[in-house]
Amino acid sequence: MMDLSSVIDAGLASIGAIVVLLMGLWTLSSESSTVSTSVQPPVRQNRHRDLSSLPKAA
Repeated sequence: MMDLSSVIDAGLASIGAIVVLLMGLWTLSSESSTVSTSVQPPVRQNRHRDLSSLPKAA
């Protein structure tokens, strides 16, 4: 037969495990709501440059 201290220890261990899991889930959900997942379109660079002002190669 289990005495009362064993029941209390098992209950505290179970509650502690549940609290740790809830804190982990809360941390994951709070971080995901603050991170922006939108993708910015890439900046296109102008490949056609005016090269007429440069000196001609030898």
